[in-house]
Amino acid sequence: MKKPRERFLKKYDGKKYGWFLLAKEFVIALLVLTVVFNVLVGVSRVTGQSMEPTLTEGEIVFFLRFPMDYQRGDVVMAQMPSGEYYVKRIAALPGDVVELEGGTLFINGEPLPQDQGQIQPEEGIVAYPYRVEEGKYFVLGDNSAHSTDSRSFGALPRSSIRGRLLFC
Repeated sequence: MKKPRERFLKKYDGKKYGWFLLAKEFVIALLVLTVVFNVLVGVSRVTGQSMEPTLTEGEIVFFLRFPMDYQRGDVVMAQMPSGEYYVKRIAALPGDVVELEGGTLFINGEPLPQDQGQIQPEEGIVAYPYRVEEGKYFVLGDNSAHSTDSRSFGALPRSSIRGRLLFC
């Protein structure tokens, strides 16, 4: 007498029901992609001109969602105090002192390299020199003339940073 598995394999040899295996592989792939894009990697679209020329409006960006140690210069996806999400560059880390003199931004007394011309102060709560509190990051847009950033609302808490951009 044949075992039940042997009867099943003979009856359903895959030629007639190959679609079942294909559907199973598709469902597994879909589950893996869902986990990757909900847990590890995020996808967003750049809005506005604040990161030009590094990133342009409408560009699709990918960011790593898991917590990490951020460094000065990292481009991150962050939630602004308004609740909207934008791409910004980390300019100063917790404990750094930020100063703005004559259109040049200084971090701990060293001038910040700025390719977009002079940085102007914005109306807001920031008074210079500004010390970045522990657990917060001072973020700027690369195109400071068209960016609302930490110059107007202060440093962002670590919890507002959703992740570091890939390929940037």
